[in-house]
Amino acid sequence: MSRPGSVSVSVDQLRPGVVCSHSIDDEGGILLLGSGTRITEQVIAGLVDRDVKTIDIHPSDLAAMTGGKVGGPRPVRKNGREVGFSGVWEENISLKELLVDRFEEPFNEKRTEVLQRGLLGAKARFDQLERMIVDREIHSIDSIATISDAYARAILDDYDQTVGVMGAAEAEHDISRRSVQMAVLGMAIGAELGFDGPTTLEIGLAGLLHDVGLLVMDPKFRDPSNSMSPAERWEYEKHPLVAKECLENLRDIPVSVQLAIQQVHEQYDGSGFPRALRGPRIHIYARILNVVDAYLHLISPASNRCGILPHDALGLMLHHAGRGIFDPKVIRAFLKTETMFPLGSLVELQSGAPATVIRRKSDDYAKPVLVNQDGERLDQTDPENTILRPLASCNLPQMRIPISQMPSIQWNLAENRLLV
Repeated sequence: MSRPGSVSVSVDQLRPGVVCSHSIDDEGGILLLGSGTRITEQVIAGLVDRDVKTIDIHPSDLAAMTGGKVGGPRPVRKNGREVGFSGVWEENISLKELLVDRFEEPFNEKRTEVLQRGLLGAKARFDQLERMIVDREIHSIDSIATISDAYARAILDDYDQTVGVMGAAEAEHDISRRSVQMAVLGMAIGAELGFDGPTTLEIGLAGLLHDVGLLVMDPKFRDPSNSMSPAERWEYEKHPLVAKECLENLRDIPVSVQLAIQQVHEQYDGSGFPRALRGPRIHIYARILNVVDAYLHLISPASNRCGILPHDALGLMLHHAGRGIFDPKVIRAFLKTETMFPLGSLVELQSGAPATVIRRKSDDYAKPVLVNQDGERLDQTDPENTILRPLASCNLPQMRIPISQMPSIQWNLAENRLLV
């Protein structure tokens, strides 16, 4: 989106080594480069890969970013550019400090389209990954890492909308979609915990790759919501170790990611699999993704039940967190990420009218920002706009779990078994 006074320059003219002091958006207002981004060959290559030909930069950045001239030959693009992430993420700088403040803004429809379109690209990349793994021809996960990179940029651009759109329940149990959801919500928690860009991206990569073992196993295991016999459950619980075998010879996967992939299904109290690890012996990436995995399981339909309303799913997780099943600091960060009424969910007001949760409040996770059916922000000082209860989605059946029933519910996350 062109800002008043900005200067349009060709991506070809960007000068590696300088820092962009002002954020740069595309024509639709979607963040391309955040303020403080260092321009590198990888950054330029990433823009080219996204078919970005020109960008609008602040006049004060013009001389540094272009060398003071517009026009001239295209810089040579290295054929052997680094695999993995695009290189714009600085170490030791909390990603939370770099988030664009969109608190006063409504959700952007184009941003939603971009987020959902990214799922189609991810599906194609996962299909390609499956073929390479089956044929034993996988040499790099660069194409998968770009998914993590793109959604991390989306989180920077609009944290709340990205979490709200990508954290929504779906009826289908597609591995690529679920893996992207794991990555996005995991990175959002990482940002809330104060991790820097490279660390947050590694959480995303672990989320994307945690279930690749299922790609070479019996297809019936790809939907963990299905009922399994004890023998099938024993076989299914091997998939983190199968994932390790599929990826262990790749040099472009950090050791921390390799470790987290094996531990996503471990529980903080030692009740998980495949090795029944507990507490801090489980890598922090895995502890984060384990919380996300539990949430997605609860809000998604299973073979013996419909999905649980996001508000009640979070309430059930908080109840079980008190029993030690999750890392307490991760649960707290997830609560701040989603609020008690998760982003994108529907609620009923005291007035009887429906409303949608669109943004968090930094000082009150029990009272998120709401809009009515016309997209108008509601005045929550009005008692009529107080949240009465959560509502089911219009897209798929969802059930409520009253607080009074939560203590009696038997939930075995490792076996995906929930007895209400």
